[in-house]
Amino acid sequence: MPMDILPRVAILALSLVAAACSNERVTADLPSPAYTAGEVAYAASDRDLRVTIHGNPFGIDPQAFGQLVTDNMQNRISGVRTNFTTTPNQTAQPDYRVVFAFNPAQTMLNSYLCGGQPIQTSPPGGAIVVQGAFCRGGGALTSATGWLDRPQGPADPDFKALISDMTFALFPTHRADAGCSGGPDC
Repeated sequence: MPMDILPRVAILALSLVAAACSNERVTADLPSPAYTAGEVAYAASDRDLRVTIHGNPFGIDPQAFGQLVTDNMQNRISGVRTNFTTTPNQTAQPDYRVVFAFNPAQTMLNSYLCGGQPIQTSPPGGAIVVQGAFCRGGGALTSATGWLDRPQGPADPDFKALISDMTFALFPTHRADAGCSGGPDC
């Protein structure tokens, strides 16, 4: 093996080991063409943003779980100061919300989260799957899915990272559209 390949092989091996050790991961869907940073600012800047939560993977008090989730969502929208909350005040834009479904009982598209219908979830325990969407009205502007293979309870730093990473994924700074021509949201 040539000597210049060894460093690349070592980096690849370390990357694979790090990925294998990760307990949480998030995959974002491509944002809707309607998604813009300006709309995020309109919906969330210096105001409450409603968070709707379906499911409770730890079986703790629902209000405490809602607070745990929203606490770990704060300060994750680049350039926008907002207050994620399950109990928004009059500053919240009524057409906008973030919806999370923890351990949905059946497979569904992430866009289904914005429809306003009840979502059946599995009982607490085991690995966590969370589906999330940033909604305007009944449609998803962005969505993501996250996994936590070995949750250690509500105080688990990996659970907190999962919520933080989901929020970051739901509010990208730009769309990754293939035809993006360098406009303000590219």
